[in-house]
Amino acid sequence: MKHSLTLVALISVSTLFGQITINQNDMPNQGDTIRVSYASSTANVNHTLSGANFTWNFSALTPNAQQVFEFATPTALPFNFTATYGVLNPSPDSLPFIGAIPTNFVDYYKNGSSGYRQVGSSFDYAPLGNFSIPIIYTSSDYVYRFPMNYNNIDSSDAAYSFQLPGVAYFGQERHRENRVDGWGTLITPFGTFQTLRVRSVVDAVDTVSFDTTGIGFSFPRPQLVEYKWLAQGGKIPILEVEAQVFNNTETVTNVIYRDSLRPNVFQVSVAEAQPQSRITALYPNPAQDQLNLFWSQPAASRARIEITDIHGRVLVQEDAGRLQAGPQSRVIDVATFNQGVYLIRVTDESGSGKAVYFVKN
Repeated sequence: MKHSLTLVALISVSTLFGQITINQNDMPNQGDTIRVSYASSTANVNHTLSGANFTWNFSALTPNAQQVFEFATPTALPFNFTATYGVLNPSPDSLPFIGAIPTNFVDYYKNGSSGYRQVGSSFDYAPLGNFSIPIIYTSSDYVYRFPMNYNNIDSSDAAYSFQLPGVAYFGQERHRENRVDGWGTLITPFGTFQTLRVRSVVDAVDTVSFDTTGIGFSFPRPQLVEYKWLAQGGKIPILEVEAQVFNNTETVTNVIYRDSLRPNVFQVSVAEAQPQSRITALYPNPAQDQLNLFWSQPAASRARIEITDIHGRVLVQEDAGRLQAGPQSRVIDVATFNQGVYLIRVTDESGSGKAVYFVKN
């Protein structure tokens, strides 16, 4: 933990100064391991407020779980040549056509003087064998551009596509707009930091076609809004709040912040997903009359099943009752649904749960 102590000292010194600049030296290095805490909400603080010399006080955040992220040397082809590091993703975007949920999602990033960008991903899919399937971006997603200063505005357009033989073709086009809309003091349970605040709006359109049916769709994902507070030497955001936009309303889906070890808080191993209600299988997909839903319940809790269309309209809200920890399943009647793409999500009492796409024939 010597590295972490040095990092905290570095960031604490930066609080003596005013407005800061963020560049490639403030991003992770290969081999870094960084601990974060997950909170269920922003503790009644309005995370959308920002400005010059602003003070954000999130000291009341309460962690539900912690995880250590490792910025590992890339080993999967071709990312061992094109990426700075790979990071295991505990809650990746879903792939809508796959009944068996892929595992071991890794996101690959390139850090350089012009910016910090995602260049691809990989995942394991058991039906195709014991190897990682690469998703190579034909154009990168610039998460940040450097040097970063207050009032900077930038954008990027990313794209990728891949084919699973005999299964489906999948592609995505993604547009990101970044605005550095604030600077000032951020207070969290981890400490007090001088930060730049970045607001990112991400719009993505998926394209999928099925080899078995010949059916193809293009459909927009819900708009994603990311609020990130960056500090000099901070490696990753000191605080990040993620929200999805439904019916012009932002709904917070994730709150993550840098933290020290909290012994009484659940520790998530590197190989595990974030502890939330997590869909593990969904079939048949595409579905006609019935959809078989399987998920993992991380702890004893009430669970709710929710289905929305791609415009965010809620079509199904089912109370699954109070369930014990462990694997769960339900059969969902979708016979009356119109042909199209839908999102299904299982949430626990904290409201967390990752949405997965399915297609109705």
